[in-house]
Amino acid sequence: MPPSKFIMLAFLWAMVSAAPANAQNGSIDGEEPDMFEGSEIFACPDGKYQSGCDIADVEKAILSDASSFSNIGQNCLYAVKANCSVIAAGQINISSTKTQFHWQHLSLQPKDGPHVEMMILFTNENEPEFFSAMQVEGFFDAPILVRDDDRAILHVPARNRGLGSADQIFYSTGNSWNVTTAYNIERQVNKLLPQNFQLASPIFFNLREASAFSLVRRHNDAGCCATGGTVNIDFEVRDYVLEVSQIAFNETIPVGNPKYTSSGDSENHTEGGSK
Repeated sequence: MPPSKFIMLAFLWAMVSAAPANAQNGSIDGEEPDMFEGSEIFACPDGKYQSGCDIADVEKAILSDASSFSNIGQNCLYAVKANCSVIAAGQINISSTKTQFHWQHLSLQPKDGPHVEMMILFTNENEPEFFSAMQVEGFFDAPILVRDDDRAILHVPARNRGLGSADQIFYSTGNSWNVTTAYNIERQVNKLLPQNFQLASPIFFNLREASAFSLVRRHNDAGCCATGGTVNIDFEVRDYVLEVSQIAFNETIPVGNPKYTSSGDSENHTEGGSK
């Protein structure tokens, strides 16, 4: 598939607000071009922060510098007029699909905005083909090959500033790849939780065991603290869709009202008790 067709669906930019309402599991095959509307581009090719560039601009800036692929460990594949350095790079071989992934993890510093990290994935080595890219105002961990069989799973862990999980999860369906995100999974779990409870991101994934774990927030919890309990999440690939199969919610029963103490209150106390 030509890179220009991939880009409209594979550009899963992590949001600085809640995930778009219409995001959903889907195929990276041009079938659903609207499923990632509302995404954010933080560091534009002109080196500025959210200066009005669109996905096509970023695609062109990546593809125009594909000649640097031969030295992926040192040369930024994103041609951006900002400070760009390579944090890490690597290769993942998936035998079941005969696919060779190359990834590059970048540090970007826009001229007029906060630090941004970027993850770019290409397939093949002799004739590299763009597969996916993502930016967050947070951090990435290295991609993980979770499963290598008829339904291979590739996990890209990510956090987006204080908003929690921004993971990408790619899974093969034989001749193509589908994708879901932490945002999708969060929405699925919230529908299964009792009313007035919701996930408190981040979600801690263990996709090798097809599971995840998260704290749970009550609707009136303070921003710092989740008092609702914990939830264990089980996943299943059914009909070529990776989705939540069941959850186990362990509610914390409150005793009295929570009492929050800020660091500014410490001056009212001495070691060993109140003044």
